[in-house]
Amino acid sequence: LRLDFTLSPLETNYDGDFRKVKVERSKAPANDDDFLTPTKFEHHNFTEMEKYLRNIAESYPSITRLYSIGKSVQQRDLWVMELFVSPGQHIAGVPEFKYVANMHGNEVVGKEMLLLLTKYMCERYGVDGRITKLVNTTRMHFLYSMNPDGYEISHEGDKSSGNGRANANNIDLNRNFPDQYGTDKYNAVTEPEVAAVMNWTLSLPFVLSANLHGGSLVANYPFDDNENDFNDPIARLRMATTMGRKLNPTEDNELFKHLASVYAEAHPTMHLGNPCPLFKHEYFPNGIVNGAQWYSVTGGMQDWNYIRAGVLELTLELGCDKFPMAEELINYWHDNREPLLKFIEQVHYAVHGTVRSSIGSAIAGAAVRLDGAKHAGFSGVNGDYWKLALPGRHNITIIGDGFAPYREEVEIPEDTREMRLDVILMRDDPQHWSSANDFRVIENVVKTRYHSNPEIRQRLAEFETRSGQIASFGYAESEFGIYYNSIKLTADIGEPEETKYKILILSSFFDTTSPLGREITMNIARHIREGYKIRDTSTLNLLEKSVLYLLPLTDNFDVIFNMYNRNNSLCDPELGNELADRLLSPETEKKRDLLLQFLDTERFDLVLTFTAGSSDLTYPKGEPIIEKLAHSIKDSEFSTPPHQCSLTSTRSLHQATTDRLTNLLYKMYNIPLFSLGLSCCRMPVQSEIAGIWRKNIDRIKNFLRLIETGVEGLVHNDKGEPLRNAFVRLIDHHHVYNVTRNAARFQIILPPGEYALEISAPHYESEVKRVLITPQHVNNMGVVKLNAFTLLTGVSEVHRLGGDNAGSATALNTQTATISGFVLDTINHPVKHAKVSIVAPHTRNYLRNFTDSLGAYSISGVPLGEITLKVEAPRHVSTERAVHVEGGAVRGVIFRLNVDEHVWGMPRWLFILFASIIIIVTMILCFLCVQFMLARRHRADKRYYSFSLLPQKGKELFEDDGDDGETELFRSPIKKSMSIKPYYDVEGLEMAHSDDDEDDFRNDFNEDSGEDVVMLDKRK
Repeated sequence: LRLDFTLSPLETNYDGDFRKVKVERSKAPANDDDFLTPTKFEHHNFTEMEKYLRNIAESYPSITRLYSIGKSVQQRDLWVMELFVSPGQHIAGVPEFKYVANMHGNEVVGKEMLLLLTKYMCERYGVDGRITKLVNTTRMHFLYSMNPDGYEISHEGDKSSGNGRANANNIDLNRNFPDQYGTDKYNAVTEPEVAAVMNWTLSLPFVLSANLHGGSLVANYPFDDNENDFNDPIARLRMATTMGRKLNPTEDNELFKHLASVYAEAHPTMHLGNPCPLFKHEYFPNGIVNGAQWYSVTGGMQDWNYIRAGVLELTLELGCDKFPMAEELINYWHDNREPLLKFIEQVHYAVHGTVRSSIGSAIAGAAVRLDGAKHAGFSGVNGDYWKLALPGRHNITIIGDGFAPYREEVEIPEDTREMRLDVILMRDDPQHWSSANDFRVIENVVKTRYHSNPEIRQRLAEFETRSGQIASFGYAESEFGIYYNSIKLTADIGEPEETKYKILILSSFFDTTSPLGREITMNIARHIREGYKIRDTSTLNLLEKSVLYLLPLTDNFDVIFNMYNRNNSLCDPELGNELADRLLSPETEKKRDLLLQFLDTERFDLVLTFTAGSSDLTYPKGEPIIEKLAHSIKDSEFSTPPHQCSLTSTRSLHQATTDRLTNLLYKMYNIPLFSLGLSCCRMPVQSEIAGIWRKNIDRIKNFLRLIETGVEGLVHNDKGEPLRNAFVRLIDHHHVYNVTRNAARFQIILPPGEYALEISAPHYESEVKRVLITPQHVNNMGVVKLNAFTLLTGVSEVHRLGGDNAGSATALNTQTATISGFVLDTINHPVKHAKVSIVAPHTRNYLRNFTDSLGAYSISGVPLGEITLKVEAPRHVSTERAVHVEGGAVRGVIFRLNVDEHVWGMPRWLFILFASIIIIVTMILCFLCVQFMLARRHRADKRYYSFSLLPQKGKELFEDDGDDGETELFRSPIKKSMSIKPYYDVEGLEMAHSDDDEDDFRNDFNEDSGEDVVMLDKRK
């Protein structure tokens, strides 16, 4: 038996030698749960946790490494401890595992369990065979507190509150990650803790992970939300009437359920699925649950891990109490020690091996897929990969960039539950790839290079010469063409284009120093031209339905190319005064202004530009429809490895500018602009252009296919005339779509889903149409007719008809109809619970109804003819409208209410002013009353306020013990015949005396030398 000791210096005044070693063991009975040294089960604040971790790192330096992945809002380190036999580096063939705890600051059980687990594993390494094997074969990373700021303001004994849950910016970190379905106010701005965890996760090839929470007792697996949780109000309303929430499983659902069951079954009570005391009706069969079916978590960490980083992650709720008392921690440890260890062991149950080329070179970033699923694992820098899988037969596919795909059927044994598969990939023929994906345009993949400005102009002119039926070169045709070279591609060139979408592809809007975008733009032009030549169906459909403008910008190319020739390893050339910088400048510039004018006048439906420094897609944030279109372009993000470009100051500034201008252009010109990141380098070596084109061609095709899904139609009045000033709004969305200037046609690119369209025009009744959009289909609504309307103003008066004739008329009018529509506010949001009633003509029955959560209403039994509808809603100004009812059903009657700015009959600002004055005056009066009462209460307590006799006995008032030799002041003279009398001021006497009398009176007092006069308070 070998027993190593690490000794720390002891601070003491003793100068002698320490020759004895004292070994301390726990006094508890020996069992598997014991630590080898005495262990305190207590809570640790940030300072105590740091000390605890540093002590372990110093005691076990051979198997631990303590490092920080970033800082919190309040500059606390996010500490991670690595446990591995060779810490500090990734070793091929060793899987990476991570635990993350204390994401919510007041959920502390996970943090304390990881601290105990770290101590337990370090102490038992080399003694316990199971622990030794884990440390030798698994590289483990434990993040103990992702939210240390929140922990510092939480408190012990908290069972369910939200105190300390969020970070110092009051943001819930488990709502702050990028979400596959959209962006909301919770994840629009990335918090520093979240950014640190994302960068850390993408920097290592993690295979398995768990996020430790508290407040419930269940193992939760992805997905955590549904598509409808972001941007489909009609579907949300429909789902609200169904039983429970909708299950949203991943492609690896069975594997996730198995992983969740491993933890739940190892836990003594989790697998029972019993509810917590605060949620008595919340049962979890077998102790596991799909997150989306439980409750929606948008912007959750486990979904981001799976989608973006390729990591399988669970969210483990470890107990009903969020911040239990310290004495309860030992019970939590006994319950969770075995599940925590078993879950780590699952990282080895996989297909794993290496991916190499035929000459033995490691292939990084190769996608590993099982059974045709889109979700893939990826090989690391050393070519090693780990793909978790259940026992049984699987079809594995491994695809490397520039290599032929490898496919094989494998069987994972039931007993070992893991197998090794080393793969050798053969180089593919670029021409074969080009034939399958790029219509055999060899120039796009063979001997790729950067083209000069004259060469770009020459190629564009050749497009028009060789394919004049679909191409038009715009060089020098107009003032815009003098500054910008462009090519226009569409079917039937020269014919009217009102029925076609307009698409702009700009080589480098925000990055004019990147010639890479120019080459990709030229590749797109060659791809479309060749597809038209061979009559490819998708290409023909694209040209028939759209007009494409391709602009390969030529700014600064000569300067940049000279820099590249001097140093072809120059990754990010820098030049000042780029186009993106000039867009923000208030100074007038002809070339820039022409481009902005071009964007404004052409009214593009879609715009694509290219950038570098990342592989991400940038798009306007906050608009759900744009979010959905962006996710269609990215195609679930599973096709590329989770590569994170290294951050530099130039790239950070460039990304910030791209984000800002993307949103600015969307707000100014209503342009849905997508910026596609091509590579990390702004100017890679010329031979890499082919590989970059191959990596991004699918996303470019997805962008061009967006026009295949949407809605179209015409807007006319009741006479069949086009309403050229009409517009279309999507209810519960902000964007407004104008009809075309000639035929009053609207064509809107929309992702699949159910929408409510409001078609409006000035002085016409709006129509609301519900439409279901299906993939790869444009819904044609035909002609939408709008009727002129009359809006009643002022006070409505209803004159009832008297006599029997009125009653007879009402009785004879037995035909009725149904009227329906929507009630919205001025910014197109539904107004809930608004009362819609018929106020004229008067009927026997009071006809009314209330709007639902979408602002929709419907009233049956409406008499035919002219009727008056009145709408009333809380905090809104009521309105009335005359509607002509002919029979059947009248649909799409829309009311738009103004917010009532009056309170108690006065304007809101005036009410606030008066209320403020009243509050201030009331506070002043209260303060004065309190001061008056205090003055009266303490008036009688001021004992020495007036003149009074000083004490005569004992210690004098101003006498100190050591002042025997000093003169005593204020002491009454010691005379035998002394008498004490009160002194009265003569002015206080009631009798009036003359001046002489007063003098005599004073003289009488002065002559009395036998008595001293002492002044007394006459009130005593």
